[in-house]
Amino acid sequence: MDSILEKKIEALFGRSVKETFMERIQYTFETEFMFANDSFAVKYGKTLYHILDNISVVLEDDMKIVGCVKVRIPKDSEVEEILKVYHRWWDMSVEDRFKKVAFYYTNGWLKCRPYWFASFGHLGIDYEDLVFNGYDSIIKRAQTRLTKSCNEKQQEFLNGIIISIQALSNFYERYATAAVAAGKIDLADDLKTIAHQPAKTFKQALQHIWLNTLVLQKVSGCGVLNFSRLDKYLQPLYDQDIKAGILTREEALNLVEEFYFRNNEMMAQTDHMSEETAGTKDTLELAFDDPNYLTLGGINADGTSAVCELSYIMLEAANEMRLRNPFIVVRYHEGIAEDFWKLCAKAMRNNATVVVYNDETMIPALKYHNISAPEVYDYGFWGCNDPNIAAYEGGLRQLWMNMAKPLELALHQGDYPLEPKKEEDVAKECAWSIEDRMMGIMIGPYYGIKTKPANEINSMEEFLKIFEIQFDHLISEFRKGFEADFIIEQHETIGKMRIEDCFLKGTIENAVTWTEGGTKYHKIVAQGCGLATVINALYIIEKVVFDEKLLTLEELATMMRNNYEGNEHWRLKFKNKYPKFGNDIDEVDKYAQIITDIFMRIIAKHNGPEYLYQFWPTYSTDRAFTIMGEHVGATPDGRLAREPISENQSPADGSDLEGVTAMLNSLSKVPFNRITGGPLNLRLHPTVAAGDKGIDTVAALLKTYMQKGGMQLQLNVIDAETLKLAQENPDKYRSLCVRVTGYSAFFVEMGKKAQDELIHRTQHQI
Repeated sequence: MDSILEKKIEALFGRSVKETFMERIQYTFETEFMFANDSFAVKYGKTLYHILDNISVVLEDDMKIVGCVKVRIPKDSEVEEILKVYHRWWDMSVEDRFKKVAFYYTNGWLKCRPYWFASFGHLGIDYEDLVFNGYDSIIKRAQTRLTKSCNEKQQEFLNGIIISIQALSNFYERYATAAVAAGKIDLADDLKTIAHQPAKTFKQALQHIWLNTLVLQKVSGCGVLNFSRLDKYLQPLYDQDIKAGILTREEALNLVEEFYFRNNEMMAQTDHMSEETAGTKDTLELAFDDPNYLTLGGINADGTSAVCELSYIMLEAANEMRLRNPFIVVRYHEGIAEDFWKLCAKAMRNNATVVVYNDETMIPALKYHNISAPEVYDYGFWGCNDPNIAAYEGGLRQLWMNMAKPLELALHQGDYPLEPKKEEDVAKECAWSIEDRMMGIMIGPYYGIKTKPANEINSMEEFLKIFEIQFDHLISEFRKGFEADFIIEQHETIGKMRIEDCFLKGTIENAVTWTEGGTKYHKIVAQGCGLATVINALYIIEKVVFDEKLLTLEELATMMRNNYEGNEHWRLKFKNKYPKFGNDIDEVDKYAQIITDIFMRIIAKHNGPEYLYQFWPTYSTDRAFTIMGEHVGATPDGRLAREPISENQSPADGSDLEGVTAMLNSLSKVPFNRITGGPLNLRLHPTVAAGDKGIDTVAALLKTYMQKGGMQLQLNVIDAETLKLAQENPDKYRSLCVRVTGYSAFFVEMGKKAQDELIHRTQHQI
C-alpha cells in the first residue's frame, strides 16, 4: 500500500461523526414539490437526476479511482430545520408509514429519506451486466419493453428507469468534463466510455462499479450491497490488460486498494448497531455505516475452482489494509488451492475483514430450498450473513424467529409468563404487530395456542411435539400477517420503482418492481435465534424431568414462571452442573439435529408455490440476542428472565469449556446442508496464531471445520486485555477492527454494551 493511501486511511480516524452530505439533503428537499404532478416512478427518476445534476463533482490529484461526496458539519439551526421536515414526512401511524414504504427497519432508517425516494438496499445488483453491457443497454432494454403491451403503470415504471439511468450517465459525464478541465485526459476518456458503454479495461470496470456504488448508497440510500464474485467476473479484463501490457499486477493491486478505500471513505466513523452512540443516534446520513460484501473463490457450476489471480490480489489488499469495508467472504470447497487458503488464514489471523463459508454445505442448502443451477453457484451475502443470489432477487425481508419463545409457550400452555394473556390479547388478528412484522423482530408479549398442561406431558417426545406446535403457530401467524401486508403493498406500490429495479434481472422485462414479482427469487430470511439456549434447555428438561425424575415438568415450569425465585440452587445446578452445547457431548448436541429438523418441517409447511416470498432459514441473531432476551422469561438452562439468549451459532456465553476443537465438533453436528446462512464468531488468543506456525494452525482449524460439515467461521485474534485497554484508551486504538456478527466495526466506535459482549466472548486456546 502506497504512502498516500496510508495517510488517507489515517485521516479517516480523525473525522467527525457529524460530517454530513448536506448537498444530498438540500437537493432532495427541493424535489418534494418540483415534480408533484409526475407519476411516482417518474418523480423518482427526476429526483435522482436533479440531485446528480447539482451535487459537487470532486476530483483528487492523487487518486486513480475517483468519486466521493462533499461533506461538512451542519449548523445546529440546519439540523433543527432538517428534523422538522423529517417529522413532517414521517410523524404518522405505523400503518400509514407502511403504506408509503412497505417494510422498514427502524425509525432511523427513515431519517431524511422521503417516501418517493426510498430503497431497501441489502441486495446484489447485476454487476456483470453493468460492467459488460453498460448503461445504454439498460435504457435500450427499457425502451424495447415500452414498445410491447404495457399498461399505464408499467409505462410509468419503465420511464422512471430510463430517467434514472440517464441521470447516472449524466453524472459520469459531469465527472468526465471535470477531468478534462483538470488535464486528466485518460481519466476523462474512461469516464466518457463507462457513462454509456461497457467497460473496456480493468480500471474502467472498477471505476464504473465504484461510481455506481457511490450513487446507490450515498444518494439513494441503497446500502449493504453484495458485489458478488468480483474476482471471477473481472478476471477476463485483468487477463486482457496484462496481456496487452497496459496493466501490471502491482498496478491492479493498487487499484483494488483504492476501491477498498473508497468503500471505507463513504462510511461514518460509528457503529450502526450501537444505537446509543451519538454517531449512530444523531446521524443525518443515509447508509452511513453500511458494509458491502465481496465474494472470493468458490466452486463453479462445472465443478472447477473459481480461485484466480484476482482472488489473491483482492485478498492481499484486504490483509494489507485491515479496514472494515468491504466484508470479504472466501468460499471454501474441497481441493481449494492450498496457498490461497493459507493466505486466507493469514488475513483472518491478522484481523482483516475476512470470513469463510463452505460451498460443501451452502450449495446443497440453497438447492434444498429450491435455488436453481447455475445461479446457485454464484451465491454471496449481504447484511449480517444473509444469503443472496445477486441480480436474481431484491432486498431485505426478514424474520428473527426467537426459538426460545415456542419453548416457553410449550412449558406454559401457550401463555407468556412475563405478561400473562389478557382478554384483549385473544382478539388480536395476528400475533405479530405490524411494527414487528416490518422489522421482523419479536418484541413484547407473544402468545401461543393452548396445549397440554405440564403435568399431562409424559415424555420428552411429547414435549418436543408441543414445542413444534407452538413453533409452527408463531411462523403461521407471521405468514398470515405477511400475506395480508403484501396485499396492501401490492395495491400501494403498483407503478413505483426504486434504484435497484434498474439493475436486476427481470424487473425491466416484467415491467414491475422486484417487490411485486419482477425478479426470479423473493425471500424472507427466517433467522432461527437462540440455538444454544434452546439446545441446553431441552437437554435439561430431558435429564432432570424424564431421565433423572428430580422434578416434574410442572414443578420446572412453575420455577420458570417465578424466575427461579426461592430456587437459586436449582438455577445454579442447571447452569453449572449439567453439560452444555459446545463441548462435543453427543447427548446434548443431538438437539442441534432435532431442532433443525423441526425448523425445516415448519419452514417447508409455510413455503410453497402459493406464496411469492419463500422462507430461507438461517441460524443468526445479529446483535439482537440481547433485545430478544429481554422479552423471554427464565429458561431451564439456568438463564434468568430478560437475560440475553445465545448469540448467533455460538454456544451460550461461557459454556464451552472444553476448547475450540470440542466447540467446533459440536457445531459440525448442526445439519448445515439445510441452513442457508448465519455466523459463528470465534475469538482466539494471539499466542495461538503467532508466526508462520500460527497461520498453519488457523488454516488447519478452518479446513477441518469445513470438512466436518461446518458452514461459516469468523475470527477475532485478540486477547481480552487488549480490548479492555482499548476501552480505557480509545485514542490509542482507533484502527482496532473487530468482527461483530456479520460485519466489522472499529472497536472504540462501538457502544460499551457491544464492547463488553465482545470482551466476554469465550477466548480459545488450541
